[in-house]
Amino acid sequence: MTAELPAARYEIKMAYEPGLLPELRSWIDSHPAGFATTFPPRQVNSVYMDTPDLNSFNDHLSGIPLRRKLRLRWYGEDLTKARGIMEVKTKSERVGWKITQPLEREFDLAGMSWDKIIHELRANTTGLIHEMLCVARPVVLTVYMREYFASGDGLVRLTIDTDLRSYDQLMSARPNLWFPQPLEQPVIVELKSDKENATSIADILSHFPIRSNRYSKYMTNISLSLVR
Repeated sequence: MTAELPAARYEIKMAYEPGLLPELRSWIDSHPAGFATTFPPRQVNSVYMDTPDLNSFNDHLSGIPLRRKLRLRWYGEDLTKARGIMEVKTKSERVGWKITQPLEREFDLAGMSWDKIIHELRANTTGLIHEMLCVARPVVLTVYMREYFASGDGLVRLTIDTDLRSYDQLMSARPNLWFPQPLEQPVIVELKSDKENATSIADILSHFPIRSNRYSKYMTNISLSLVR
């Protein structure tokens, strides 16, 4: 149940129209940084949590320099069985770091209420994650497919996220795993490196032929829930 110590990373996340996916793949394949696949594609599932007043959401909306997000994350196509990790993601400008804590039990999201799940999560976590769970409620579940790459020198990691789905949890006493929100389908490209190697990302982007918009799954999906 011990939390893993965070390491700071420099991160850039960009959103593209889905029709540009073939061009993005071609760019990665031919990039002089020599990107190669490092891990098989897999589905990523994240339940984001916030306070009843949505403090994390409002901090992001207001541009507070130091921002935190709390989430339960697991992998695989089965949304009903969650055995993964709790994370607190902290970000300041483009530098981010995570405190992670593996969960020692599986959660039956199809058979448990959110009150029961949160109670069990509190019992299985410590430190900052436990403290944040004491005032947290689930707000949104995001689901997407992720592909993993790394530059030839290993200094920069690149991921591509596609097939994004979002499930509103704000008004649900039990996990909503079956009714996704209407959502645009951007392709999300993220570049990450150790903080000391941030210039490597700048060098890679100098060869990038496509302009992009910045993007946050967390902000986009909660905004959709609030306007329904």
